[in-house]
Amino acid sequence: MREPYLTRVLSGEKTVESRFLRVRAAPFDRVAPGDLLLLKQVGGPIVAAATAAAVRQFADLTPAHVLELTEAFRDELQLNADFAAHAQAARYAVLVWLANVRRLSLPRPYAKRDRRGWVVMPEIEH
Repeated sequence: MREPYLTRVLSGEKTVESRFLRVRAAPFDRVAPGDLLLLKQVGGPIVAAATAAAVRQFADLTPAHVLELTEAFRDELQLNADFAAHAQAARYAVLVWLANVRRLSLPRPYAKRDRRGWVVMPEIEH
């Protein structure tokens, strides 16, 4: 996660994480309520975890729809003022309500060398 969004999630100001996508890719159709989310700093380690409390997905977005979504969920998303302009080309959106956000006592490295903002990890057997 980029700053200042990671800090906003950890402080409790930002309660919904969003992904506005040009193509149908993760997390679209890949995240569900109850999923464990690991929050990683851009270029850094995994520093926190959260639970997906609720998920809403949107498809076939237009620039007007993107603006409506960012306005409707402004308080929960805590987006910078210029975010909607950057998301205008999005055709898909995923909103994830965060619960049980907790900072890890020891950040965990995660080797990720691509630009994907969302990675679905293989299931871990217990």
